[in-house]
Amino acid sequence: MITVGLLIGQWQLALYGLLGTITSTLTAYIIGLDYGSIRAGLYGYNGCLTAIILAYFSCAFYSPLIIGPILLMSACSTIFLVAIAKLVAVRLGLSPFTFSSQMCSLLWLLGAMKFRYFSVDETLLTSGLLRTFIEKPSLSNITITQYSLIDIFAGFPASVSQVYFINSPLTGIIILLGILICSPILSFFALFGAIIGQLSAAYLFGLPAETIRMGLGGYNSVLTCQALGGMFFVLSGYQIWFFTLFGSIMSVIAQIAISVFFSPIGIPPLLLPSTLISWIFCLMAESSKNMIAVKLSAVSIPEDHLRRFHLTSLVKAHFEFLNNLSTILQKSRHDEDISIEDLTIIEAEFVPILLCSYAYQNDIKNLKALLHEGADVNSTDYDLRSPLHLAACGGKSELCVMLVRNFRANVNLVDELGGTPLYDAFCHGNFHLIPFLYAWGARMPGSKTTELAFCLCAFSFEGNLEAVQYLVACGVNPNLADYNGRTALHLAVCGNHFSIVKYLVEEGKASLSIADYYNQTPIQYALHLTDNRIADYFHHCRDQTSKQKPRKINIFMEDTFIDDDDDHDHDHDDDDGNQEQENNDEESSENISMTVEESLLPALFCMAAAEGDIKQMANLLEQFPEFRADSVDYDFRSAAHVAAAEGQLSSIEFLCEYSYRKNQDLSWIKREDRWGFSPIEEAYHYGHYEVANYLIERIKNNQNLILSNPKQNFKIKPIVISMRQWKKVLHFGALASNNEAELIDGLISTGVFLSSELYADYDGRTPMHLAAANGHLDVIKVLQRYGYDGKTQRDRWGNSALDEARRKKFTEIIDILLEDIV
Repeated sequence: MITVGLLIGQWQLALYGLLGTITSTLTAYIIGLDYGSIRAGLYGYNGCLTAIILAYFSCAFYSPLIIGPILLMSACSTIFLVAIAKLVAVRLGLSPFTFSSQMCSLLWLLGAMKFRYFSVDETLLTSGLLRTFIEKPSLSNITITQYSLIDIFAGFPASVSQVYFINSPLTGIIILLGILICSPILSFFALFGAIIGQLSAAYLFGLPAETIRMGLGGYNSVLTCQALGGMFFVLSGYQIWFFTLFGSIMSVIAQIAISVFFSPIGIPPLLLPSTLISWIFCLMAESSKNMIAVKLSAVSIPEDHLRRFHLTSLVKAHFEFLNNLSTILQKSRHDEDISIEDLTIIEAEFVPILLCSYAYQNDIKNLKALLHEGADVNSTDYDLRSPLHLAACGGKSELCVMLVRNFRANVNLVDELGGTPLYDAFCHGNFHLIPFLYAWGARMPGSKTTELAFCLCAFSFEGNLEAVQYLVACGVNPNLADYNGRTALHLAVCGNHFSIVKYLVEEGKASLSIADYYNQTPIQYALHLTDNRIADYFHHCRDQTSKQKPRKINIFMEDTFIDDDDDHDHDHDDDDGNQEQENNDEESSENISMTVEESLLPALFCMAAAEGDIKQMANLLEQFPEFRADSVDYDFRSAAHVAAAEGQLSSIEFLCEYSYRKNQDLSWIKREDRWGFSPIEEAYHYGHYEVANYLIERIKNNQNLILSNPKQNFKIKPIVISMRQWKKVLHFGALASNNEAELIDGLISTGVFLSSELYADYDGRTPMHLAAANGHLDVIKVLQRYGYDGKTQRDRWGNSALDEARRKKFTEIIDILLEDIV
């Protein structure tokens, strides 16, 4: 829209400006400057101004000769900007503003006075519009300059257009509208600067009416007001308005002073006054506690700065239980106000923790307050967990509806563990949420395909029709096979679950002809059952080829969730007793009554542990004596879990030493989180073997300090228990199949895997079977050392691990299994 305004005002200048923009931007690309700065238009804007200034003051305005100098000096503006930024931005923390375009323009204008083929328009350079009176009249003879309403009101928008050296009130209005679309605050301050600048020029200097009408008294004030009024300072407090007003007036004074200073050589002040005044105010910002300066790297639009400031104020109120927030932030300042850099830290680290904590507690009121203040609903914590993940885990229907419908939460965010909200809802048995999430585009994560296919087989074998229905409806292909080539239909037949067989064939389009590892199809397994129902059913069914088509949520799912109406944003107090009981049945027992402090402190502690920040961990433990180092966050993960996942050995060592010092047990080493993982498993999973070995040594050397069954902080639904068991079976089997002997040894020795359990799958195949079938001798040795038998435990087909080794002719494994050689 600004370009349109320039074209309307003076299309030739607009085209020259476009040429300068393209040239300076291409120069930045060729040099290889920062792509983000190029996209932000920092180089293009200076090139645009340079081209407009050269064309405006040139006698060759309509001549193609001016194109050469424009190309040259626009390119130079980019080079000058980089050099100037090294000085003022890197060393002083100041924006270069338009200084590079001013320097390039002044160099050309001064040189053009001696050029043979290029000259400048002296009628513009030596214009007397901005000259003050040299011969002062006596006070008794002073006459006040008269201005018409047209002079005044036409001059306000004209001041805006004069930033681009165009005298057109219409262009100024269009530019203001263009700025309004991007930032209403900047648009307001552009007009505010024009008004203050024009009135100050008229009152202080009595400039001619023509000057005021052309807007020459306020164009520098326009830029100064935009810089001070929210662009480089947070628009908070009455003081910033005083500073902006004062800066606007000073720009007018500086403009007249520079104009007089340059008048002997006939050079205009251009935009230098606004740059100098803005620099002065930015330099003094750190000395004033009433002005919150925006760090140059964090500069955005004023609305964003103001939102961040208000959000931070709200966050500080929520963190009021902390005696000194700067202790957590490790800042030296202890005053009530914090800088914009700290606002960025708070927004990035503290806000996600607050959001997730309130989602965990189902505290809709406080969660709404944060989101309405501008908190990002998709912000994630140190485990990439969002509020919607927590709401899905807790089965909180109203909260999920609010986050998705009202605040448009991303329903497919993937956390550190590879889970999406839909996946979390399923894994925690909150089936009532699945229709709503799926209808809003939520899907199962692609990284969990193998795991979900295995769970589908397991639930088909167990006879859990509801779980099978939801998995298939959510897009899990029932024709995906496990490591034995067996599909969910194979297992449903083996379990003699007719209803699941019927559902898989009719709704899931499961194939009847897929053969497993033993070359058996579901039809062949059905013939061995004493009950003929499934065999008869297959006899009357046509084989369905598995071409996956997009599935819609079935009717059985639609009836489990609340109606999709407009009146979903109701309060809990309006629910009747039956509805409340229904919600209680839907939601897990995670709704533990706890204070904000109890919820947030573990998360803050985990955040410090993830960064290896021992000082911050010690500060929290010292400031809150009742707080335990083994406390868990909203995902039941302790600092040990997070530190182990990040490979922060220093954090683990600090936790152990603190536990010794406080005579606390070390059960946190074996405590499981929401997904059933212990810190040792986390360390192994992410390849941090040094951390894992350190924890193993602590267990071996301090058996008396470790409880055999660490307490769980939450009740678990039967479906969740079942899923955890099957996941553990899948995990152990995968490790055995992949020859992870060292890892298996560590997990068994620390009790993550119990030597007393077989970890057999639904076909009776144990890790020993899988290791023997794949020829992994080292795994066989480890398993034998912990008492696993490879001869007596037989699978569905009557085969032992020894039989698998014989079939594949792995002689070394056969000898070990026969002779029990370790």
